[in-house]
Amino acid sequence: MISVIVPVYGVEKYLERCVGSILSQTFQDFELILIDDGSPDRCGEMCDRYAGQDARIRVVHQENRGLSGARNTGLGLAAGEYITYIDSDDRIEPKYLEVLYNNAVEFQAKVSVCAYGLEWEHKSRQGQNKQNESRQNKNQGEEVFHTVVYTGRQAAEKIVKESARAMITAWGKLYHRDLKPLLVYPEGKTHEDEFVTYRVFYEAGRVAVSNQPLYRYLQRGGSIMNDGFREKRLDKIRALREAVTFFRDNNDWELERYARKRYLTNLQIAWYRTAKFLPDRKELGALLRAEWKLTYSTYKKEILECAGFMDRLSILVFSVSPHVYRVMAEVYLKLFPEV
Repeated sequence: MISVIVPVYGVEKYLERCVGSILSQTFQDFELILIDDGSPDRCGEMCDRYAGQDARIRVVHQENRGLSGARNTGLGLAAGEYITYIDSDDRIEPKYLEVLYNNAVEFQAKVSVCAYGLEWEHKSRQGQNKQNESRQNKNQGEEVFHTVVYTGRQAAEKIVKESARAMITAWGKLYHRDLKPLLVYPEGKTHEDEFVTYRVFYEAGRVAVSNQPLYRYLQRGGSIMNDGFREKRLDKIRALREAVTFFRDNNDWELERYARKRYLTNLQIAWYRTAKFLPDRKELGALLRAEWKLTYSTYKKEILECAGFMDRLSILVFSVSPHVYRVMAEVYLKLFPEV
């Protein structure tokens, strides 16, 4: 059995779509755990109605603890051999559970991963959806899907080397119950998956990754990168710093240096967003800049050795002039607003 965990908060408009996609799965041996995380709208009563219609659905009503707290509650209740998380404003394709489960069993993988498709709430951006799906091979007009099996370390490497979003997110994955102790998310933090997923992969043994886009992520509002910025978003910087320590503690020098390069480039991005969206927080920008300078001056050689062309260019530009870097970032976001 698979335990499907759905944290629910303020998604009255999307919940029917999400739950309907789960109940329509070709793989039917699952329990659906809906966590009403103190939702202020009708979500709680909607969850109760669903539970009254299908015995596989369990509902928990709790005071608001945030996304991580809701996931952790669901994890504590999960009775399945496998666990998957689905955000309540997203949906899944009919074969989502079937493909992930079959890959986990066939390849003896502790984690099974699929690609995702990005859907925009605003119809004016719907034409961009296919651009955000994983690249697929074509054979006489037919889509050809395949699965690649990685070691746990190789899967973690996809995160620290490539920042592959489909690998980082909590959703779009099937986890074996043996990994439950590692699936506890930090409460009160944003970018919670950045604290957890690489650790799960690293301990997983095998990770099966399908390029079939079976998860449909709904992007609400405007651009992902340009929707605004709050100081709380700096939790990602803390997560990336923890990753450096994690790989150092595991004596994995190669992934430690890639994690440090990722930390450095994200300090640049955080500085840019702080300057753009929090112009009154000059002391925060100065702290980010100081941390960047300390990291770069201490580890410059190894960071530049493992950086690709674009990362190296951005690092060198930032080292000379953060303000020129900001201009470059503005141009980039105009050219690629969906990134």
